[in-house]
Amino acid sequence: MQIGNKLFPYPTINNSNLRSCFKETTYSFKSTDHNDGQNYILEDACIEINNENIKRMIKENQLGVGLIIECSATVYRKMFEITTEPQTIKIPIGDLRDKVEISCYIYAKTDLENFKDNDFLDDYNGYSFKIDKNDIVAIDDGYTTVIDYDESIDKKVSSIFQIIRDKSANSMVIEKKAKKIVISLPEEEFTYYDNLRKNDNFQNIFFSMIAIPALTYCLKEFQDAVRLGDYDLDSIEMEYNWFISVKNAYKKQYGVELTENILKNDNVSVISQKLLNDGNLNGIKDLFNISVGRKLYGGEEDE
Repeated sequence: MQIGNKLFPYPTINNSNLRSCFKETTYSFKSTDHNDGQNYILEDACIEINNENIKRMIKENQLGVGLIIECSATVYRKMFEITTEPQTIKIPIGDLRDKVEISCYIYAKTDLENFKDNDFLDDYNGYSFKIDKNDIVAIDDGYTTVIDYDESIDKKVSSIFQIIRDKSANSMVIEKKAKKIVISLPEEEFTYYDNLRKNDNFQNIFFSMIAIPALTYCLKEFQDAVRLGDYDLDSIEMEYNWFISVKNAYKKQYGVELTENILKNDNVSVISQKLLNDGNLNGIKDLFNISVGRKLYGGEEDE
């Protein structure tokens, strides 16, 4: 979110002195950011402001500080509450890609009937203003960074699936084949899927609806067979080549080898979710951001 040159019907503090309606007040967002490969991390995230009146209003919960992180490529947008005290913020790196905007604003947490300050510019000096709840009081449009994210981390396991059209089907059909898990979709549903599958914003949603149930179904069959003594891991791997990718992904995710004992006793539904980017949970988040996120947090972006 960028305020830019937008005008307000009341005085605002701005990180840019030329746009500020206060004489001596300075305001800025401070942090040190880095990417550790798993998370985008903002260390010592806080604001610095030298206006004692504004500090008092923050302490009294009349004003709040919102750090907004947004990424148009992944439709990610989230506000974190921060203060003048440093804190660490971590965002899973899979939620961000390419250009990411970081901005920070002080806003009214309640209606303020008599907002005034001794540091107003002369044009506002002596006046008080009505500030509505959620109105912005101080502005730091922040900065833009670029996140390099290797999508293959999430997509290696998804390569074990082959999704096909089946005009005779009236439901989703899952089949274990030697090289792939084949998922057949009816004509209409396959057409919808085919139109959306290249859009990365829908990846987790398709994981949750198609891939995770399919992998869970297959692993549950393997689990039952191993418990009965009909299969061991070597025989599964020999018959189903794609199971090698599952074992590799399991080791990467959990840091240990997938053993026969684990397959026998662990919850294969949880394993499937973890191996496919927690697609059930992230799919819910993505669906929220796609459908209502922009409206809820301020509508269309300014050009």
